[in-house]
Amino acid sequence: MNTHNVKTAAPESSERWGETIVRVLDEAHCNVACTEEANAHYGERFTRLDACVSFIRGAVVALFRQS
Repeated sequence: MNTHNVKTAAPESSERWGETIVRVLDEAHCNVACTEEANAHYGERFTRLDACVSFIRGAVVALFRQS
């Protein structure tokens, strides 16, 4: 009987994916907070649509940024 320890995915790659997801979400939330703060400073309204657009923009920028 031939037994091999076969691993389907390297643990390092799954850890890197997890770190990437956490980094993207953190940067997206940070972008929302900064945009909200800027709007409050200039006296402009900050709507849910603004928050969604800001979150998506921050996530896309963080996703394509080389780290």
